[in-house]
Amino acid sequence: MSTPEVPDVPDVPEVSDAHVVPDAEWQRLAGFTAVVSPLSTLRQAIIPAAIAAFGAGQANPFIGLMIAAGIAVVAALAGMVPWLTTSYRVTPTHLEVRKGLFNRTTLTARLDRVRSVDLSSTLIHRALGVTKVNVGTGVDEGQITLDSLTKDAAARLRRELLHSAPAPSAAEVPEASGPSPRTEPVEATSEGEVVARLDWSWIRYAPLNLKNLAIAVGGLGAVFGAFSDLIPWESFGVRVTNGEINGVPVEEVVRGLFIAVPIAIVGAAAVWAIGSCVGYAVRWWDLQVVREQGREGTTLRRSFGLTSTRATTVEEAKVRGATSTVGPLIGLAGGADLNLLTTGLDDNSPAVLPTAPEQVVSEVGTDILGEDAFSAALTGHGPRPRRRYWFRAIVATVVWTLVALVPTVLIGVFGDTWIWWIPLAVLVLALVLGLLGAELRHRHLGHALTDRYLVVRSGSYTAVRTALQTDGIIGWRVRQTYFDRRVGLAQVTAMTAAGQEHVDIPDVPLQTAVALAAAATPRTVSEFIE
Repeated sequence: MSTPEVPDVPDVPEVSDAHVVPDAEWQRLAGFTAVVSPLSTLRQAIIPAAIAAFGAGQANPFIGLMIAAGIAVVAALAGMVPWLTTSYRVTPTHLEVRKGLFNRTTLTARLDRVRSVDLSSTLIHRALGVTKVNVGTGVDEGQITLDSLTKDAAARLRRELLHSAPAPSAAEVPEASGPSPRTEPVEATSEGEVVARLDWSWIRYAPLNLKNLAIAVGGLGAVFGAFSDLIPWESFGVRVTNGEINGVPVEEVVRGLFIAVPIAIVGAAAVWAIGSCVGYAVRWWDLQVVREQGREGTTLRRSFGLTSTRATTVEEAKVRGATSTVGPLIGLAGGADLNLLTTGLDDNSPAVLPTAPEQVVSEVGTDILGEDAFSAALTGHGPRPRRRYWFRAIVATVVWTLVALVPTVLIGVFGDTWIWWIPLAVLVLALVLGLLGAELRHRHLGHALTDRYLVVRSGSYTAVRTALQTDGIIGWRVRQTYFDRRVGLAQVTAMTAAGQEHVDIPDVPLQTAVALAAAATPRTVSEFIE
C-alpha cells in the first residue's frame, strides 16, 4: 500500500548562523578533496587553456606556455576553494552544509525530504579512496553535493540520511570538541535483502543493443566526414580517370567490393561485439540491487561499476510503477530492460538492471511492484487500429517510392543512365518493413487493469509494457483528431508525477477509454460521467 506523497518543494533555503551549534560539531570534506577538486577544475579548463596557448603561441611560444601555465595555476587554486570552505553536519532533523569563500551560505535539507542518496566514484576518486555524495530532495534546486568524503564517511552519511539517527564521526571530529550530544545509530546486522545481482550470462545481450550501435556508427561517420577532405587519397594510389580506378574498369571494382564489403562488415561486427561486451562489463561490474530498511520505510540500493562506481538509494514509497522494454534484436534473444517510474528524483526513470532475460525482468519487477503486473492478460483494441496502421504503412511506402523516383528520373534524363532498380528496391523494402511494423504495432497494442496497476503495452519493433499504480494517476487526457472521430478511436493519456509524467494509451475505442478511466480512478472521473 503506497504511503501518502509529500509535496516536493524546494527545501534548501539560506539560513542565518544565529542558531548554529559550535564549530567543533561541523565536519570537513576529506583531505584528498584538495587533489580531486583541482583536477576536476583543470579538466574543465584544459580546452580554453589550449586555445589561449595556441593563439598566443603563434606569436611567441614562450608567451603561450606562460598563459597555459597561468590558467592551470588559477584553475588549481580555484579548485581548492571547496575543500577550504565546505563543512557539513547532520542533526536529528536536518542536513546542513556551509560553503562559500566570500559569500558564506548555509544550505539545509530536512531529513524527511531526502529522496535519494547517490554515491559515485571516478577513477581519481577511487585512487584516492574518496567518494562523491549527491543528496536529492526532490527538486533540482534541492540537489546537495559533497565532493569528496572518505568511503566510511560517505557510507555513514547515507545511513544517517536514510536509515537511522545521526552518528558522530570519530575519525573526523577533533577530540577537543568534547562529547557529542548525538547518539550512535542502531545499524542492521545484515546488508539487507538482495533483490537482484549481475549474472555474467547476460553479457550476451550487449552486442544486440541497436541504440548504442547507432550512436557508435553515427559518431564514426561524423569523424570520417569531418576529416575526409584531409585524407590524401592519391598517396594511397587511388586514381579515378575515364571510368576506371587505377586502370581497372569500374565493373570489376564493383565485383571486388561485393567480396570486400561483407568481409568488412563481419570484421566490424566482431569488433563491435567485443567492444560492447567490454563496455557492458565495465559499466555493470558487481551490480547489486538491495532492499534495506529505511528511516520511514524500505529503500532500494543499486550499486555497480568497475572504473567508475555508483551507488544510488531511493525510497520504495516513491516507486509508482515500472516499464519493461523489449528491443528488436534483444527480443529475439529473449531479453528485456527494466526501468522504474519514481517521483521526486533527478532521474525519474532509473534503470534497475542491464539488459537481462525477460523472466528475470518479470521476477524483479514483481518483487519491486508487489504484483505480477507484467504478466497480466491484456485487452486488445479491436480491428480498427490494425486497418489504420496498414493504411499508414501503404501511404508511407508510396511517399518513399516517389522520393526515390525523383533522382532516378533526373539521372535518366540528364545523365542518360536509368537506374530503374533503385525505386523498385525502395518500394519492396518500405512495403515489407512498413507492413511488418504495422502488424507488430497492432499485436503489441493492449491494456489491462489489475487491483493496483494500470498496465499498457505499445510499440512496433520495440515493445514497451508499462505498469503504473492507479494511486499515482492524477488526471486523464482524452484526445480525438478528425480522423480519430471518423473511426471511433481516442488517444488517452494517464497523467502522473512519476517517470515522464504521462503514460500514453494509443488508439483506444472511445467507450473503452471512458470505462477504463472510470474504473482506474473512480473518484476522479465519476463526477464527469452521467
